[in-house]
Amino acid sequence: MITKFGKRFITSYMANGDLFKEKDIAIGIGTTAESANDTDLEFEFYRSGVFLGSSDIQTSTSTGLTTYSVVYKTTLPTDVEGVISEIGLYPAVSAQDTDYSSQYISAFDEPVLWYDSNGEPPVLITSPQPKISSASFSLSADAGEYNSYKLNTEFDISGYGSEDYLNIAFNQIDLNLDYVFVKFYSSPSAYKEVRFLASNTTGNKTVKTLFSNVLNSEYSSVEPTDFSAITLIEVGIKADTGNTEVLLDALRINDNDNYNTQYGLISRSVLSTPIIKRLGVEMDIEYKLNLGFL
Repeated sequence: MITKFGKRFITSYMANGDLFKEKDIAIGIGTTAESANDTDLEFEFYRSGVFLGSSDIQTSTSTGLTTYSVVYKTTLPTDVEGVISEIGLYPAVSAQDTDYSSQYISAFDEPVLWYDSNGEPPVLITSPQPKISSASFSLSADAGEYNSYKLNTEFDISGYGSEDYLNIAFNQIDLNLDYVFVKFYSSPSAYKEVRFLASNTTGNKTVKTLFSNVLNSEYSSVEPTDFSAITLIEVGIKADTGNTEVLLDALRINDNDNYNTQYGLISRSVLSTPIIKRLGVEMDIEYKLNLGFL
């Protein structure tokens, strides 16, 4: 699917080829169908520069129709691991590269940095297979109770606006979950909390909420939160009427309010069969873009 921003970008390239010298291929775990209105992958977890581009022009012997495509190639390095279910093509140079560009908060792959209410690190789960990295954080809670992990970090979110998104990926193991929550603290008594309500189905979820729901959260401390000086992030769950478990995959922010159409997502493809990228081996990715000429 070539997005509407991709069509705009390709048109600009036809006028000035310098705009399209370098490209990135991005990979993600989203599964929502492609749309011409897509601005980003549903849940990106890695980007790699394109090192080879070639044309692919083929004429069918049976129909006589000719198809015109471009094939881009990149290599994913040995330290990347995940289940790839979506791929996108971007310009490598982006006007959105600022201190408040889209970024990871955590891929939940460093358990020694997180701790629970007893100061203990999380339990790591390798089955079912995590969407990103080798293991997921397991969060369990008894009926009606809470459970969470905290991360001490210096984090500035003051530049994100109401149109940006906070995205989280997790595996909902059962139907006893009430909600997943994320808290941003600038002091032990100053925080903003945002909640992601449980689904009525189990399995892997990639959900998002507008950053306005963080900035104007009704689940907040009385003391004002200093968004330029976040010192602690807490991620947790609340159980409903039964015991529950959630496996955490990743948490990120998508910059949307400074979106520049000239540098946006050119094309996105959701794979019918996901690609498993394993740790310790390189993987070549080829992305074929059909230009749709008749």
